[in-house]
Amino acid sequence: MLVASFARPCGMFDNWFNKLTSFVTGGSFCHSEFVFSFPVARMREFLTFAEEDESEWQRKLQRYEEDGMIHLCFYIVWGDDVSYRLMKKKHNNPFYRYPNESQFCVVGVDATPDEEFEMAKFLMDQRSKNYDYVGALSYFVPLRDRAATYNRWFCSQLMVATLQHVNKLKDVNPSGITPNGLYNILVLNP
Repeated sequence: MLVASFARPCGMFDNWFNKLTSFVTGGSFCHSEFVFSFPVARMREFLTFAEEDESEWQRKLQRYEEDGMIHLCFYIVWGDDVSYRLMKKKHNNPFYRYPNESQFCVVGVDATPDEEFEMAKFLMDQRSKNYDYVGALSYFVPLRDRAATYNRWFCSQLMVATLQHVNKLKDVNPSGITPNGLYNILVLNP
């Protein structure tokens, strides 16, 4: 199962910049990210694709497995690179906690298991790409080109390009979308 998580400017996102971002972009959200929930066996397949040493992951998989599932979140935040983290529904650190409704709005994404796997592979290939400061600050400029991939990303741009990787949201310019805009698209066109 795949969900799009939209963060409100509260909790770990509670700062003046995120509050300004949600206000300027016309909604309640300041950040967005994908959370994949893979069965443990599917996660092991994914680790093989990602050329990760499964023996190094064994302890992580045991620690983060919940009801036979592993929750894998891909994200990029201001000042950081594209990365991922494992999550649990009950974790003492909110960064590693599965999104809750008090701080996030979670929207299910209509995708087959194979599409989810392809999206996760695409996101894994984007690891370590830098934050797109110019893109995030100029999302409203209609001159930014649409592309299948970019050298730098901001959160909602990365999510739209990921969905386009499996032929979804083809009419949306990834460079011109905000978390609030993406939320509206996913809720109105599930």
